[in-house]
Amino acid sequence: MNKIILILVLLFNSGCAFIVAKETVKAVDIILDEGPNPEKKKKILEKQKIKKDKAREFYCSKVIDEDICG
Repeated sequence: MNKIILILVLLFNSGCAFIVAKETVKAVDIILDEGPNPEKKKKILEKQKIKKDKAREFYCSKVIDEDICG
């Protein structure tokens, strides 16, 4: 019985994380598409690039993957 409850909790938590990520993507898309301020768009895109570079660097430091890190 406890295992079933644990599985349900994990499923609901992953669903919530997916919903939050989906809403964040929508917000960024709205800002990038409809925002009148080009400097704001540029800053957001630069921050996204920095985060992607850091994520790639961290991933490559932990895993040997020639396709991504090569």
